[in-house]
Amino acid sequence: MKQKTFTKIFTDEKLPFLELRYSNNTKHYKEHIHETFSIGINLEDKSIYTNKDKKYDFDVGMIALVNPNEIHSCNPILETPNLYYMMFLDEKWCYGIQKSICDESNSFKAFPKDILYDEKLYNEFKDLCETIFSDINYFEKENELINFFTELFRPFLKESTSKIDDPIFEKSIEYLKENYKENISLEELSKEFELNPFYIIRLFKSKINMTPHAYLLNIKINKAKEFLKKGLSIVNTALECGFTDQSHFHRNFLKIVATTPREYQLNFI
Repeated sequence: MKQKTFTKIFTDEKLPFLELRYSNNTKHYKEHIHETFSIGINLEDKSIYTNKDKKYDFDVGMIALVNPNEIHSCNPILETPNLYYMMFLDEKWCYGIQKSICDESNSFKAFPKDILYDEKLYNEFKDLCETIFSDINYFEKENELINFFTELFRPFLKESTSKIDDPIFEKSIEYLKENYKENISLEELSKEFELNPFYIIRLFKSKINMTPHAYLLNIKINKAKEFLKKGLSIVNTALECGFTDQSHFHRNFLKIVATTPREYQLNFI
């Protein structure tokens, strides 16, 4: 029986720098280029990955990386469809992430390898792709993208070690504390303080080693713990802390407190 093929593409106007393809097909591509930085994995079966003048037997567990304007192709070896994720990222966005790591960067630095053999990174990228296709809000998706690509680019950049002394940090902290019920995006924060969003990432990383979104999430969870101790219902606690729904609240509470909201509240009843 012939296996059904499909292609699903994720885009979001709130994440304009990103396109993600989830596909299962037998199509063969001619060598081509993208203006984006591209990264992909196979979930099933093998393919032949070519990048410039090199060819690789590309298998499950490997990560393919393609710098902007590099000629490449990736085609299945067998006649059966191979299942894969392929992500395309705007070069300027990637440069912003690199700049947040290394202040000396003045343009996008090409990734030094065509292929990676890294089980941990492979699984993290797979999880990231599943997260992007999930129904969680775009703030969380953006945060996961920032975290993953910071870790991907960091090893081959000269990381800035100097601490940034900027009074805007304390003001932005107060702003997040005052507006913890809101889901404040990186773009909104950058507009509020008239700063480059990637400078804000670097500022927060330099001061507290987390992204602004991760910090805001911690404020929300700490507020939630206060409400739960006072006996507020889990539903109302989630609403008071600005979570979009109960599952969103439950997932993030468990992630940070290592117990469910209900289990936590039972300690105080």
